[in-house]
Amino acid sequence: MSFNFIIILWFLFVITPILLKYFKSDPNKYWPDVKTLLDYVFRKVPKINSEVEYYAFRLVLVFAICLLYLSLKLEDSEVYSDTFIPTFIQILCLLNFAYLSYLMSDELFDTFWNSTISLFSFFFIFTLASGIINFILVETDWTIIWMNRRTLIVGPNFISQFGDEIWRLWPPFYLLMILLGAGYGTLGEDKKKFLIPYGIFCIVLLVALGYNAAYDSESKSGAIVSGPDSTWGTTYKYHIFDDTSEFPEGWEERTFDDGVWKSGKTPFGNNNLLIEETGKTIKQRTTWESNSTEGSGAYLILRKNFTIEDKSKILGATLKLAYPNYHAAYLNNQNIEDCLDEKSDCNYNNPDYWNREYDIEWDLLDEGPNTLVLVGQDDLSEGHDNMTWLDTELRLKISNQGFDATKALLYMAGAFMFGLLSFFCVHYYCQNSEEYIINYIQSILINLAIISFLVMIFLLDPPGEYEDDYFWNAEDLLGTGVKPAAWGGLVLNLIFATAALVVGFGMGIALAFGRRSNLPVFWMPSVGVIETIRSGPLVAWLFFAQILVPDLLNPVWEADIASRVILVLSLFFGCYLAEVLRGGLQAVPHGQYEAATALGLTPIQTKLQIELPQAIRTTLPAIVSMMIGMLKDTSLVFFFGIYDAFRVAKDLPAQWDFIGQHEQSLLFVGMIFWGLSFYLSKVSRRIEKNLGLTHEGGGDVT
Repeated sequence: MSFNFIIILWFLFVITPILLKYFKSDPNKYWPDVKTLLDYVFRKVPKINSEVEYYAFRLVLVFAICLLYLSLKLEDSEVYSDTFIPTFIQILCLLNFAYLSYLMSDELFDTFWNSTISLFSFFFIFTLASGIINFILVETDWTIIWMNRRTLIVGPNFISQFGDEIWRLWPPFYLLMILLGAGYGTLGEDKKKFLIPYGIFCIVLLVALGYNAAYDSESKSGAIVSGPDSTWGTTYKYHIFDDTSEFPEGWEERTFDDGVWKSGKTPFGNNNLLIEETGKTIKQRTTWESNSTEGSGAYLILRKNFTIEDKSKILGATLKLAYPNYHAAYLNNQNIEDCLDEKSDCNYNNPDYWNREYDIEWDLLDEGPNTLVLVGQDDLSEGHDNMTWLDTELRLKISNQGFDATKALLYMAGAFMFGLLSFFCVHYYCQNSEEYIINYIQSILINLAIISFLVMIFLLDPPGEYEDDYFWNAEDLLGTGVKPAAWGGLVLNLIFATAALVVGFGMGIALAFGRRSNLPVFWMPSVGVIETIRSGPLVAWLFFAQILVPDLLNPVWEADIASRVILVLSLFFGCYLAEVLRGGLQAVPHGQYEAATALGLTPIQTKLQIELPQAIRTTLPAIVSMMIGMLKDTSLVFFFGIYDAFRVAKDLPAQWDFIGQHEQSLLFVGMIFWGLSFYLSKVSRRIEKNLGLTHEGGGDVT
């Protein structure tokens, strides 16, 4: 749908009736306006009564969006793109939107300005929806998300390398599910408002974490890592021979002395290779070409030594080759592939960069020194082009170390069942209980949540001293304990957000009351902390936590990066919350304080049981907005090398199979954060409704 089409509609059915009316003619006799036109087109379709209209409107809207998606899908298809079918379906889609306009014509097209705004708004909304649907559902390949679903949720290190310590995850997870179910149960709402999102959450986690493929090591664990990126490449010992008769004796053996050979980085080649799918040019580092113009050409031998410290943690390896011609591969004196002497069915014209792949058995790897030897032929015989390249990569398959996906799924299903059971029990009990009992149960759950968070931190980060560079050290990385820097994915963002909200809420309450105190020993430090923290952006304080906080805290507490981030996020949230709560406290009538004093309540009891609940009640929308903002602000930790969800999404496209797919991963994580924020907002509205704070006309319910 073009903009010119909307202009024509606007001129014919909005401007023209106005002009006819200006000349004192009845426009309905000569020319209809938009409302009259819609009534004429859909006159045989009766308007739906108010009881059914709510569901019918949404049904027609969903059908129209499905038709829009189908038309865009067919336009992208090679079979139907040149036919009339996509246009026909788009016309049906526009008719559905026109019917929706007909249902709301009394509000959308009752005046000139409403008609004008409605038409142009529809164009922009339709164009935006078409672009979004086309990008998300038609053009975008979501394979990167599906193949890395576990990494996005728990990061690249948590489960894969720490399988023997996975038990640390289950106690906090069980406690979290129980608290979640019990907390929702105290609200006394309709069961489906909890069961539907809870069921979706459980299914998503079960599908995402049920991935049990052998962990393919990343660059930090790969024995030999190369590829077409200029920052990659492995240095080999190499030599070029004109013929196989010139090969030195024992060239394929581990004990061969290659000290006098030259050193060079992969990929080797005699011409640049253009990968058409990505438009990426592969440039060779070491020129390799035959001195002759015909015949068998020259031979290139590559040798690489590498060390495996602990073979027990290795399952095997994967050897990848990027090579179009004849070759042979040896590992520890054992022949992996011989496409040099036995040339049958070896010269494939595979367009992929990694066009040869071999699985290396565990038995072929040695603990200690290992040697990989490759030989390639620059074949110039008839039928072969003169462009030759050779690249190789050997990745170790790291053991999951006791991680059993089937057992993990059973544990997870058990946690979900416990959460469901706690919801039903608390929900049933609170339905028949007095309000003060429900409040008492909620206070117990809050205290348990704080305790469980401390337990979770202790279990996931057990006491002990570790090397500063453990994250890049294979022995420490594959050792015991799930260290904070190994947390990752969406779980890490939720941990940071939860910690900041729990700890920051307490800080905010203390700072709010401290600022309102008449004692200088309380209000002066409170004002100083609040004004100092609020004066700088969050990212600056995170850098402060990274650089200066260790020097300040080390004499007392050797805080790791995760703990420092939690401290800064909590303090930042607490300072802003303090000002919000202070506004709510000022709105509490002074008579409430006097009445509490007359009843014999202590100042602390008055503040916590009288003033604070009323302040939270009036400032609840602002508090929820700050909570949503804090959840999103946790994404800033990727600046410090922590593998949160956004850092994982940013690094996923570095995989060769997904080069250039930044939009998919970042958009997916953004959608997750939007979903969490939207759900928090819905919960906030629900709480406000239960408290009697809102109604259709706005303001408190009277």
